Amino acid sequence: MKKCTVQKILSLSMALLLTLSLAACGGGQQSSAPAPTPAPAPASPSTPAGDAPKEPVTLRFYNYALSETAKADWWQSTIADFQKENDWVTIDTITVDYNSMVSTFTNDLASGLSVDLVYGEVSWVPALVDGGFIQAPKNVLSADFYGGYYPYVTDQFQYNGDVYGVPHYYTNSVIFVNKDLVIAAGLKLEEFPTTLDGLKSWIETLNKKYSGDPNVTTTFGLTTAEVPATGANINAIYTAFGGTLINEDGTLADLTAEPNKTAMHEALDFYKYLLDTKSTQENLKLKDYRASFGAGNVCMYVDSSWGYAQIGEVDANAKNFTVTAPLPAAMGTNGKGSSLVESHCFLMGSQLTDAQKEAVNLFVQHCTKNETMEGYLNNIGLAFVAHKGMESCPISPILEGAAKGVDNVVRQTQIGPIISVQTELASMVLNYTINGMSADDAIAEYVKQAEYYINQ
Repeated sequence: MKKCTVQKILSLSMALLLTLSLAACGGGQQSSAPAPTPAPAPASPSTPAGDAPKEPVTLRFYNYALSETAKADWWQSTIADFQKENDWVTIDTITVDYNSMVSTFTNDLASGLSVDLVYGEVSWVPALVDGGFIQAPKNVLSADFYGGYYPYVTDQFQYNGDVYGVPHYYTNSVIFVNKDLVIAAGLKLEEFPTTLDGLKSWIETLNKKYSGDPNVTTTFGLTTAEVPATGANINAIYTAFGGTLINEDGTLADLTAEPNKTAMHEALDFYKYLLDTKSTQENLKLKDYRASFGAGNVCMYVDSSWGYAQIGEVDANAKNFTVTAPLPAAMGTNGKGSSLVESHCFLMGSQLTDAQKEAVNLFVQHCTKNETMEGYLNNIGLAFVAHKGMESCPISPILEGAAKGVDNVVRQTQIGPIISVQTELASMVLNYTINGMSADDAIAEYVKQAEYYINQ
């Protein structure tokens, strides 16, 4: 193997080491054992009369979701259905638990194996592009189909002047609400707060109602654990307060200039308020809140919409007490409750043959149609559609409240070290809320660490 290729693989491994530990989108009960692979396509593909037989094609599909209890059955049946309809295509699935995907990736690449299609995350894009391992989907997907993606979602996949990857679905930041606990406290769901002050009033009412109740551990949960998923979550809260983390040119935004300065100070103060009032528990991860919410121990918490997959694993009847809401439209001095786009996505290998491109094009379209996605979006990974081809796909009633925030999403510039830059936000929050640093000192320390990663 050429030296430059090995260097790219090592670089990819370092860049994704933290990325692939994201609990925000991994989650669930996982196993390091590969999931069962759907039966391979027949050796002699059937062909419509008059058409030349198609040569068999194999796609190596890396998909961590196949190792997750809540999603494996759906993926296996979806792949099997596709292979029945396209019997010239064999999809070899490569799956390990979420945190092991980076080592699987890099080991296979170093061994000369192909990576044809990846089911991943927006935040993986910079490292995979820099390593030369994925290509722009416009080179693979048919123009008519590719043109059906909503621009405000695909904009999040921009890197180095092009779009890499296409969304399977997307979400804004969602507040999961246990309606039974909220109503029991005398609050009305139809009057859900639209301002930060109103949200604090609800939190205080819930704190008063459930003080001393061992069955209710959290009234408004925000993750503060020092892991990448927390950093992304904190970035979303900071964005809702009106702040920008990354400039269009890929540099760190000036956090001492307005409106960023006020947004960061108000976001930090909100975290301190939640921890001081014991509304939020210190050092919990998103997966912890999901499990606690499913058990009926959490009144409200902020997550991605597909966090419901783990909620539903804890209690299949969680749909009966779960509703959602967007972040309040007025957050502090300048905040409008804006949300960053989050998306599970398809990333396409850079070395696809023409036949493989055709197979990838057909498979992505198969996974992006009403018949395939309706059950998934309603019962497994709750989310909003990202393609016009799914416009008539019913969305789970659980997401009706959060849908009000769908039009309030903003794009964040993608940079190679975004995972590290966001993870440092968790350290900043803990330095201010727990470790006794002043807000200015905590922010200054954050800037120092973030710029170190950006300038490497």
